[in-house]
Amino acid sequence: MGIFDFLKPNSNKPSIDLTDLKFLSDDHTRIENGHPTAANNKGAWRGIRVKTFDNKVFYVTMYNMNENHPIWGDNIQMSEKQMKMLEETDVKIVLRGFETDRMGSSFADYGLTLNKKNGIIDEITLNMFDRNIKIVYKKALKKESTQVVSFEQIRSEFFTGANALNSNNYSKAITAFNETLNLIQIANYNDIELESSCHYNIGNSYKFSNQLQEAIDSFSSALNIKATNEDAYLGLSDCYFLLENNNSLEKANNILSTCISYFPNNKIAHLNKGVALFKLNRYNDAYTSFKKAQQLGDEDAGIYIEAVRKYI
Repeated sequence: MGIFDFLKPNSNKPSIDLTDLKFLSDDHTRIENGHPTAANNKGAWRGIRVKTFDNKVFYVTMYNMNENHPIWGDNIQMSEKQMKMLEETDVKIVLRGFETDRMGSSFADYGLTLNKKNGIIDEITLNMFDRNIKIVYKKALKKESTQVVSFEQIRSEFFTGANALNSNNYSKAITAFNETLNLIQIANYNDIELESSCHYNIGNSYKFSNQLQEAIDSFSSALNIKATNEDAYLGLSDCYFLLENNNSLEKANNILSTCISYFPNNKIAHLNKGVALFKLNRYNDAYTSFKKAQQLGDEDAGIYIEAVRKYI
């Protein structure tokens, strides 16, 4: 739990309506360890969305708005972060993350400062405190779209992505599933199953391309949209296994535990949880997981049971 987890929420309503704030930027500056980088980011469209239901807890998401994503097309660049308001003055509103996500990552590593001018937000700064990075986003004119979308277009684009993924054309699959999400948003089509499935398939495309952080973000987005996406838990835990360190193994274990809480008869989740625990030298717990996988009919569990018995 982070040091900001115990902060009491600010009881005052912000002077600017943050019920569903959408801020569009076409230029940003990245500052690392206090020094701006030399990159030219003009034309890099980003969307920052802040939502609240009670003016106590605020949910911050960032989108990549380039190319075919003109209306908050769910091309998520930063998955949703939970924040509280620490301060408001005449010139800024300061938000800071608190508590953790379902995988145990601290939201307190993130903060958002909304800079005001004449009562209007004209600049937003994203802080990533654990990396000593801040990114300053400047306000842009809003893009508009007059595109009309049919369900057949959405369906066709989804299957384009599925076929590309099955053919190991991962870059094409990512493009197609992102475009599917964009079309869903434009059409105002409400289908969390389809949206979560798109993010899951994008995650697989990134995972098979060995772009693990992007895969983690995509699988997390799938779960943020639908917490009972069984396959997304397995995909997300696979990514942390591939990172091959104790911290990532703990995260894999936590993810699989959450999966099992929803799907207690998922034999793969029990088996993989046992593998994570075995690698963490928690042999008795690993044995319990392997036995449960065996009881559920996993044919490989017996091999793991024999292996772990040598350490008990």
